[in-house]
Parts: sequence; C-alpha cells; structure tokens
Amino acid sequence: MSVARPSGEAHAQLRFGGAFRDSAFSGADRRRLEDAVRDARLASTASASTSLLAPAAAGGKAMPLTDENCVFDHCAVLLFPRTLAAGLRELENRGLAPLPTVASTVVRRRLSERYGLDPTECDVHIARLRLDLPDGRRHAAVEAFLFPRDSRAFDRRIEESEVAYGFEQHTAFVVPRPDPPLLAGLVTAWRTEAGLLWEGGGHNPSEGGPQGSTVMYFVRDHGHPARCRRFELHCAGDLRTFTDRLPVETEAVRRAYTAWPTEPRRTG
Repeated sequence: MSVARPSGEAHAQLRFGGAFRDSAFSGADRRRLEDAVRDARLASTASASTSLLAPAAAGGKAMPLTDENCVFDHCAVLLFPRTLAAGLRELENRGLAPLPTVASTVVRRRLSERYGLDPTECDVHIARLRLDLPDGRRHAAVEAFLFPRDSRAFDRRIEESEVAYGFEQHTAFVVPRPDPPLLAGLVTAWRTEAGLLWEGGGHNPSEGGPQGSTVMYFVRDHGHPARCRRFELHCAGDLRTFTDRLPVETEAVRRAYTAWPTEPRRTG
C-alpha cells in the first residue's frame, strides 16, 4: 500500500505485515493504526461537512459554515507501545516518519478521569505521523496518542477497554481563522442539525505557536448514529475565555458514551 514515505526516500511503503516479529505494538494496535491511516486518506479528499456532519440534511447553516471554515487535519488513535522509544522506532521503520513528540494534556486528563488515574503518572505522548495524501500534500495526517505499557499508570484493563471502544479516536479539523462568534455559530449549528455535542476540550501550551493551541471535542448524540463518533476542532492560540463559558450537556454526553458500541473492527 504506497501511501507514505519517510524523509529522504522517494517511494517508501507503509509496512503493517508480519515483517515486524518483535513489534512494539499489539496486533490490534497495528490494525487500528492501519485503519487510522486509511481513514485519514479518505477524509483528506472529502468535504469537511461530509466527514463531520453526515447524515445531516442539506439546507441548514451547518454544512456551509463547516465547508467555509474547517479544513481536515488528522485522524487520531490511542496506541499502547511496549515503550515510547520502541513505539517511535517502529513507526519510523513503518514509513510514518513521526514528528517530535509533545506531552498530551487533554487526553491524559480524559484517561485519568475515566479510569481514576493519577494524572502525574499518566504518561501520554502525541506523535504526528506524516502521510503522502491523494491531493499531493505531505501532511501529519495521523495523530497517535502513545500510552506506553511501561508507564506507571498503565493497566491491561485500560488497554482492553480503549481497544474495544476507541473512545479517543476522532477526526480533527483546523479552523484557520478562529474567533468566538464563528465558533459559537459552529457549535450551535452542529448541535441542532447534526447532533454533535460539545463535550469539553482544553489548551495545550506545547503545541502550536507561542500561545499554544486550543482543542474542542464533540461526540455524536446516540440519536444520530454514524461511523465517526468523535470530532475535534483545532484552533491556534488560547481560547479558554470562550471554551470555559460553553455549557456541557452532561446528561446527553453521558448517554452518548453509554450507548457507544464496541469497535466493529478486529481486536484479536
């Protein structure tokens, strides 16, 4: 499957097969990584509204707002390498050319809350993986959250749950010119027309420019079933004065996660 090449190579291939006998990743993780690569390539050629809002009906505000203001950025997956170094080495060997890692803020907090972990021991790193996309761009189109199995907070039950449900998998879009009125319009239109629930987010000072970046997460209401269930808006800068005022529909979000089906993909 010729979809990526590491720096300096003209025609490398992604390699997911049995050549990696001493793999840093489980078989389930390797398959989920391959799925994320495939999904990123597909999303990069689709309109933002198709990826985000389907099956929302045309004719409302959500679709034009989305297509005019959102650009596909990445698909994300949480993986559990044997160690961070071993995981990064294997990603490089597989032709994915990971960018330098940064510490996760939001996913670390979400995992800590979900499983009752000490956040200081929840060792999660973000590795952006570069792909050659069908439109000719070479772009860090897969975001891998790496939670090493030698982390003090790691527990096999966490891995089993996350592999089965894929709670941290999402498709992310950048808002190139974010401002509170635009974001408020997107949040409202997505909720009313596509059943996308604002579920929180945060500011990561380690990503982006001098002001870091703000991420906003949305989960699909259980009454609007679709294959893609979580989405991220990625905005440059610190927008916490806006996001901190957004109300979370706690009960609706809880129902969305309670009704969350297990991943239909292979997990063996």
